[in-house]
Amino acid sequence: MSRRPPGEAEAAFLIALGKRVRLLRLIRELTQDELAQAAGISRSFVSMIEHGTHGVDVVRLWRLAAVFGMPLIELLDLHRES
Repeated sequence: MSRRPPGEAEAAFLIALGKRVRLLRLIRELTQDELAQAAGISRSFVSMIEHGTHGVDVVRLWRLAAVFGMPLIELLDLHRES
């Protein structure tokens, strides 16, 4: 099965999610390496998330939310300031 490029709405979601992850990481004074290690993912994957260039499965989102000390639904609330 081939991957299709994201549509406009999907791309906007990925960019907004990436900005949220980066903001939460910076607020908690974590480097990309520290966040990656705590979430069990690679630093390059954290970078791709933050830049909105790669989708994220629900398990990895759940791990990121856990590192940030919040429920998954709060991580996905992309209109929150922090």
